[in-house]
Amino acid sequence: MRERAREGAREGRPLLVIAGLFAVGTCVTWLAVTHLAYATGVAGTSGHLSVQSCSYTEMGAHRYPHCHGIFRSDDGTVVDTDARIDADLDVGSTVPLRRTSADGYEQIGVDAAFGWLALSLLGLVVLLLGAMATATAVRTRPGPGTGSRALRVLLGVLITAMLTSAFIGGATGLLQTH
Repeated sequence: MRERAREGAREGRPLLVIAGLFAVGTCVTWLAVTHLAYATGVAGTSGHLSVQSCSYTEMGAHRYPHCHGIFRSDDGTVVDTDARIDADLDVGSTVPLRRTSADGYEQIGVDAAFGWLALSLLGLVVLLLGAMATATAVRTRPGPGTGSRALRVLLGVLITAMLTSAFIGGATGLLQTH
């Protein structure tokens, strides 16, 4: 009886891993694509933030910036005198932003776009790993499964694109001055 219970638990583990991969991959992809839409200017209200003050919250060894100011949309229809973004900006500067549907703010530009693209691709990598784990779990005959080479090539392409995007986003972020 105990042996049967252990065997059942062992057989259920791959299903939990697969479900976890699909859940994490879906959440990461959804979050990143949403922010990518704002960072590229596809979604949200475009405008500028006049930075009036910045403060920092410390947690452990990390400092998290919070800058406040006045946001004005480019078309003049939105003015938010209490706008806040969690980014390290120079007081007195005016920076382009996108206002989100949740009344938050997103930075726009090459560095933000490539950063969110990299995270979107990470989500797709996790989803693909879930698909590959599913294919392995349901395979009935020994040896490589149907399409496993194609999935591995796709995985390599996604990882390469993700790392390239992260590098470009990081490099352009370092080169920009705020």
